[in-house]
Amino acid sequence: MDAVVPVSFIFPGVLAPRARRVAVVSSFNSWDGKAHPLTKTSDGDWSITVFLAPGRVVYRFCVDGIPWLDPGEEGRVVNASGWECSVRYVRYGMDRRTK
Repeated sequence: MDAVVPVSFIFPGVLAPRARRVAVVSSFNSWDGKAHPLTKTSDGDWSITVFLAPGRVVYRFCVDGIPWLDPGEEGRVVNASGWECSVRYVRYGMDRRTK
């Protein structure tokens, strides 16, 4: 079995202060907007930690049903469906966004 590491996805609440639901969508959850909902933190941001194998992750946030790119991304790509997506590189050890 491949090793997995904790990866935190954080969506800044200031970008959508009235948001009611934020999720991360990616191939790791079959682009399912209900699979990985983020939790609103006391500082108003949204976050979730998932365990992923090291490598490149292509993803987007879904904010009240609307796709958003990650302002803290490490790059962007267009996926097979033609959507612009954020890119993140998961490395062994603690992820840079894990608190």
